[in-house]
Amino acid sequence: MPVHSLLLLALTLSAGPSAPPSPRRATPEVHALVARCVEAYGGSKAVVRMARIREEGTVTSEVLHGGAAGRLVRAYQRSGRLRVEIAYPGSPPEVRVLDGGRGWRFGEEVHGPLLASMILQAARLDLPSLLAAWEDRIVDGGALEHEGKRLRVLALEVGPGLRIEAGIDPGTGRILRSRGVGVGAMPLEFVTRYSDFRTVDGVLVAFREGNFANGRSTGETVLEKVELPGALPDGTFRP
Repeated sequence: MPVHSLLLLALTLSAGPSAPPSPRRATPEVHALVARCVEAYGGSKAVVRMARIREEGTVTSEVLHGGAAGRLVRAYQRSGRLRVEIAYPGSPPEVRVLDGGRGWRFGEEVHGPLLASMILQAARLDLPSLLAAWEDRIVDGGALEHEGKRLRVLALEVGPGLRIEAGIDPGTGRILRSRGVGVGAMPLEFVTRYSDFRTVDGVLVAFREGNFANGRSTGETVLEKVELPGALPDGTFRP
């Protein structure tokens, strides 16, 4: 069975019963770029290992905390499960939890833009896997100039009115920029720029993220520790 078929099978089994829209055949250019991206992140085995990620580091908030650094703990599990804990000095910790189509913040269930932002964040943490699994759903977004490089943009719909885009360097296969977009009464745009790439247990990880919301810089995430555990503790994705 081809590598992409194996990846699709593994991701479909972990994603549950939801079915994709009717597929269309990916162009040879898109197929080659997805294969290059998967190889850059460690190949098919690495993509399967990315099903669970746990990260620790710091995050700054220009908007709410004047650039102060807070402690960040982030856990992701395929498909669509996310937990983010952020603690700034002098403020109570903020906990965001996503479990599929439901989300919570500070223990209260959220909807609308807050839920959409978590769905998009979870998607961007698993972008190489999503591109490999749903190659025939990819929309070619053309070229994009980014920090002196010409990226190729590949886009996927990850929910009703929600789209995630990967800006890929064709030379290296690395995703240097992602863009999450939500449409509706309150349009959303989240852009992340990736740098400081390192290999963790055979998987390529960007240890630095520059974050933007609706065109405005919101701060920077700097990872200090990344793990790819075989399992996450019970209750990780409960509010």
